[in-house]
Amino acid sequence: MQVFDYNEFYQDMTKVFNTALLDEVIINSKDGNSYKLLPISEKKNTGKSPLEDIPRIKLNITTQEIVELLRECRAGI
Repeated sequence: MQVFDYNEFYQDMTKVFNTALLDEVIINSKDGNSYKLLPISEKKNTGKSPLEDIPRIKLNITTQEIVELLRECRAGI
């Protein structure tokens, strides 16, 4: 949870809003009231995997070969 006072919120609203997408945000007002900022919709939840943006390399290797390589590597540990 991150807490911002009114001045911090007013000076850098973008930072506070971006923080609210990742963590709970509390804003303390000048009059002593506290407010919890909750995003209604989250850009980070696009319904697709973040791994989809990683460039792919096409290899001619089977799943079984990958498993065997991993076993060989782990055997040496």
